[in-house]
Amino acid sequence: FIVDRVALVDQTSDVFDEYGIRHGIVQGINDRWMPHEHVQVCSAQTLARRALPRSPSLIVVDEAHCRYKTTLDYMARHPDAVKIGLTATPFTPGMASDWDAMVNVRSTRLLIGDGHLVEPTIYVAKSPEDAELGVNSYGEFSDESATTAGIRIIGDVVQEWTRKTVEHFGGPVKTIVFSPTVEHGRELCAAFGAAGFNFQQVSYMDRSDAERKEKIEEFRRPDSMIHGLVSCGVLTKGFDVPDTLVGISCRPYRKSLSSHMQEIGRIMRPYPGKSKALWLDHAGNI
Repeated sequence: FIVDRVALVDQTSDVFDEYGIRHGIVQGINDRWMPHEHVQVCSAQTLARRALPRSPSLIVVDEAHCRYKTTLDYMARHPDAVKIGLTATPFTPGMASDWDAMVNVRSTRLLIGDGHLVEPTIYVAKSPEDAELGVNSYGEFSDESATTAGIRIIGDVVQEWTRKTVEHFGGPVKTIVFSPTVEHGRELCAAFGAAGFNFQQVSYMDRSDAERKEKIEEFRRPDSMIHGLVSCGVLTKGFDVPDTLVGISCRPYRKSLSSHMQEIGRIMRPYPGKSKALWLDHAGNI
C-alpha cells in the first residue's frame, strides 16, 4: 500500500491496526520495519530506495492522480501484480496510460445521501480580486501574489470565522485553513492568536517530521488545545481528522480543480454527532 506523505503512512497504519491487519512499514527509520510481513505500508520515496524480500501480488497506490515516476516504475517492475489506484480526483493528464480502466464506485452526491459524507454549508466570503493575482509559468496563480493579496484580508478571515462558528456551533470548533505560503500562514496564526485562538502552522518547511506529527496528534485529540491547523502544502490529500467542522480556503486556484476538491474533502468526513460542516471561501474558488 503506497502513499506519498509521511502523515499518510501513520494514518494508514493506524487504520490497518484497527482492522487487525498485521503489517510492516517502509518509511525512513521506522520502528515497524518488518519486511517479512505479508502487508507493507510504504512511503513512495522510501520504497524507491529500499528492497523487500518478496515481490508483491497486489499493489495499491493511494492518491494515484499524483503520477510519481518512482511509483510507476515500481509497478512496471512487477508486471504480474494486480494494481489498484485510489483517488477522489482522477483528473491528471496522462493517467489513462497508467491504468487499464476506471471504476467509479460511488459518486460524492450518493455518498452524502447515504450518510458517508457530510455536505458542507458554503460561504463565499471576501477574497482578493483576480486582477491582484499574478500567474506563474504553469498558468496557475503565483504563491507570491496570493500571499500579498491574502495578507490584506487576514482580518476579514479571522472575523468571518469567529462570527460563523458562533452562529453555527456556539463558539470555536476544529478548523483547517489552507494558505498559499508559509509567510501567509504565519500571519494567519498571529492574527488568530491576537484574537485569543490557538492556530498552529504545519508546512513543508517544518523543522522536523516529529514537530509536525506532535501538532497533528494534538489536533486529533477530541479535547485538543489547538483550535486550528494552518496548512501550507501538507494536509491537502488524504488527511483524516473527521471531527474537523470548519475549513477555510485562502489559497486561490486558477486551474487546479483537483486541489480545490481535495481541500474541501477534509471537512466532509462523518463523525458521531457531526451533522454539519462549514466551508469559508476567502480565495474565490467556489
